[in-house]
Amino acid sequence: PSWRACLLWGVATLLVSQSFALFMPATLAHPIPGATVDNPVLAFEFARTPAHLDAVFGFSDDPLRDARIAGMIEGNLLDYLFMLVYGSFVLAFFGATARATGHTRWWLAGWLGPLAAFADAIENALLLSINMDMATPEAELALLPFPVWTKFTLLAVACGLAGLALLRQRAWLPALPCLVAPVAIVPALLNPW
Repeated sequence: PSWRACLLWGVATLLVSQSFALFMPATLAHPIPGATVDNPVLAFEFARTPAHLDAVFGFSDDPLRDARIAGMIEGNLLDYLFMLVYGSFVLAFFGATARATGHTRWWLAGWLGPLAAFADAIENALLLSINMDMATPEAELALLPFPVWTKFTLLAVACGLAGLALLRQRAWLPALPCLVAPVAIVPALLNPW
């Protein structure tokens, strides 16, 4: 992999990430008491109770509920493409780093991207299952934290390692934002809401 291939996967990741706004609900149906999360996609991923789902999609008598659910389903189907491109981007970045530095061990870090995407696919299957049967989501909600936190933790570690890789290549400025993710994941893990 070259830096050119990495750039192409990065642009693809950016384009697909921006296309979610075409499908996903833009706001919560109503605030989640005590939560700082106001993004409906994140609120859905971090949902633990049917009350959280009501906050994301609205109560059964909400006239926008069906549209919010349909938009979330469409967005989560698009998310499978996103998994492919972001997983490939992470792999391409560390492949290019291995090539540039001559240290093949960077390839190991590259596999964090596809592993995160795999956890994301499991998460997505659970989210789609919830959307297909909003009446009985408890089983999926009980399992949901595991793939969600696995995905975010693997991506945070990949970001941190990307920061280190950039520092080793004397790319100081791009390294700085990458180094924030592994630090930021700790308080998020301790208090997800």
